[in-house]
Amino acid sequence: MSKAGGYRKSGDNFVLRQPGYQFTILAQGSNPNQCHVDIVHPVDPEAPAKPLIIALHNWAVFGRGWTLYRNDKNVTGPSEFTTRSWENRGQDKSEALVLTTIRKADGAPSQRNADTSEMIYSVTKTSE
Repeated sequence: MSKAGGYRKSGDNFVLRQPGYQFTILAQGSNPNQCHVDIVHPVDPEAPAKPLIIALHNWAVFGRGWTLYRNDKNVTGPSEFTTRSWENRGQDKSEALVLTTIRKADGAPSQRNADTSEMIYSVTKTSE
């Protein structure tokens, strides 16, 4: 499926490079119910990952009826984490989408001219 979307295999991962963006679908880890995507994207001076947040919020809330679950920022050691997450709990499964943008503790981008974020999608069966 990743190849069909224009992704190229890079080791165990799949990478899509576009002007200003790079998406890396990480190899499946020990939890088969989660998908991790690392994103390198342009710096938004108004808010970390603003265009990504708007797109994900519109997809989750308006497109699928999910609920915004978390919206916070904290500093831990040398890093600032801005996290937003959405959830959808159904009878048979629970889905969650999390986007965390990582910057330096002072709010500066983690890379020279780009921000980095991690997106995690998970699905858990709630009944058998």
